[in-house]
Amino acid sequence: MSAVIIIFLCLFSILATIRLKKIPGRLQSLLEIIVEGLENFTKSQMGRAAGPFIPFIGTLFIYIFAMNMLGQIPLFHSPTSNFNTTISLTLIVFFVTHYQGIKNNGVTGYLKHMAGKPIWLAPLVFPLHLMQELLSRPLSLSMRLFGNIMGEDTIIAIFIGLSPFLLGLIPVPMHLPMVFLALLGSTIQAMIFSLLASFYIAGAIGIHEEEHH
Repeated sequence: MSAVIIIFLCLFSILATIRLKKIPGRLQSLLEIIVEGLENFTKSQMGRAAGPFIPFIGTLFIYIFAMNMLGQIPLFHSPTSNFNTTISLTLIVFFVTHYQGIKNNGVTGYLKHMAGKPIWLAPLVFPLHLMQELLSRPLSLSMRLFGNIMGEDTIIAIFIGLSPFLLGLIPVPMHLPMVFLALLGSTIQAMIFSLLASFYIAGAIGIHEEEHH
């Protein structure tokens, strides 16, 4: 299912951008609105450092959103309802976060960032910060997406199984209200994952601390 989404997004992107015009048509206008929205979303979280990360955060949102929505199509399921998918996405965010933190601050500067201030609290703060970075953040990021999407898909499947038939032939769509809630929830979960990813990266490179000062 993940491969289906990747192939679809690649083909759609190529076909939609192969003939860009100065006066955009409907499809190009839609794409420009999406790109501008994702750009503003990333800048609101990362400020002046957002530029290089807009493609990464934007791709995360679009990819997760598409995978979440795939589960609403009959005979398909959301890849994000599988923990292997969500933990893989989380590991990508994890490595990007710490790579950017070391790249921008150096090893010593990044360790000082994790030690916190004042420095005399480092023996207490550093282990807590290390546990947060290595355990709590990856688990919460992956489990939140996995749990919500799996829960939505499971509830819809249960309602479909319980749906009665009129005259023994026509199924009553009892699951329809849950489908609309799942569409909303899928969008929110893609937004939350992208939001936290941008927040973690910004924190690793020290943007939030600079803005606070």
